[in-house]
Amino acid sequence: MALIFVAATLVAGVLLHVIFSAQASAQIERQSQFFMDSMLAVREYTSRQVNPIVAPLNDQGTEFRPEAVPSYAATSVFSYLRSNPAYQSFSYREATLNPTNLKDKADGEETQIVEAFKADPSLKVLSGNRTMALGTFHYVAKPIRITKASCLVCHSTPERAPKSQLLTYGNSNGFGWGLDEIVGAQIVTVPIEEIENARHQSLVITSGLIIVAFTLVGLVTNAVLKRLILRPMRAMSLKADEASVTPGTVEFGERRRADEIGLLARSFERMKQSLVISMQMLKDRQP
Repeated sequence: MALIFVAATLVAGVLLHVIFSAQASAQIERQSQFFMDSMLAVREYTSRQVNPIVAPLNDQGTEFRPEAVPSYAATSVFSYLRSNPAYQSFSYREATLNPTNLKDKADGEETQIVEAFKADPSLKVLSGNRTMALGTFHYVAKPIRITKASCLVCHSTPERAPKSQLLTYGNSNGFGWGLDEIVGAQIVTVPIEEIENARHQSLVITSGLIIVAFTLVGLVTNAVLKRLILRPMRAMSLKADEASVTPGTVEFGERRRADEIGLLARSFERMKQSLVISMQMLKDRQP
């Protein structure tokens, strides 16, 4: 029973580790995809509802209003989201190879992601893990593709760009983009450590409960076996040993039971009676 208990605990631990790891990976992927879809919705809203109102102001004034830019709206909304302590470790980037705002310049790993999208235009999404200064993060990335000609007003040549944009960002960056060109990537990063810690804690708690449950079951089973089987078997063994010497003085009381112990006791009783008869026959044959 001890060996079975240990083996069952080990098997349960391995299965729980596999199940919880799969659940943690699925949770990380769901969180990443949820934030990505949320930022895509913000971009779409900005493009359809905000840009038509704010963009004309940029053409008329000397102060550039970035609220008309979908990427600015998405990153701004995400910055408000990060003010919630629960999401401080999350991040959202619209990393661009040639951005108008140099804060959006892709770093080394982000450049590799963008280049992967450029190398395979049919690629819709990339995901994986990134090791950063604050730990290991899971990322989901989607390409930023220029699909609307209206985007080229600000990003084709400095001559076409609003004067307010040139006054704010200059005429050196963010130009030369082409229609249907992949210029960057949206990248959502989700911390792995917090979810892994939660997975580990759940695994420890569940494994502990299983060990406690197995221990209780083992103790109860051992007590039941000892009372219902082992003690009666030991008693019958002693009686059988006594019956081999003086069968007439032994009585197998367990024969009244309806289980296998009773069946065995009745068999011993018949054997005892046969032994008594045989011994009596031997005595009768003696001169």
